[in-house]
Amino acid sequence: MMKSSLRSFGIGIFFAGAILAINNHFDQNTSASTKTTIKSTNSDQKGTVVIKKAELATLKAEAADAKAQLAKIQTDYNNLKTDQTTKKDSVKTYTLMIKRGMGTAEVSKALKTGGIVKDDAEFERYIINKNEAKDIQIGDYKLTSDMTHAEILKIITKAK
Repeated sequence: MMKSSLRSFGIGIFFAGAILAINNHFDQNTSASTKTTIKSTNSDQKGTVVIKKAELATLKAEAADAKAQLAKIQTDYNNLKTDQTTKKDSVKTYTLMIKRGMGTAEVSKALKTGGIVKDDAEFERYIINKNEAKDIQIGDYKLTSDMTHAEILKIITKAK
């Protein structure tokens, strides 16, 4: 997604520059005193571009602004990429062992100890609110920290 955004931004800058160049080329109302002429190596008029000094300054300012925006986008993209790599590395895996007689409080506390849920009381309330406390099954369950409460509950209440 970020590559396509950068690519679209670059294409937009290119088209804006092209439109300004074409507009300046065909503008017949320019006075000779405000023109800067850049000639090619040919002595004839082919390859000559005429730009007003004020427009040249505006174009330079816009180009500097576009470069600054592009640098910010690239920095944001690199930071986002680094954050995603860090998040992928920080997913914890835990094997929950539910034994006979364990209640929702013990299951929730074990999940918090294993780093799967952040708040054991919140997960316990979730189980009770869903009326699934009686359906918790004995067994060993492999869980990860990126699972939602609903996914965890579905796994530990499914009969093996």
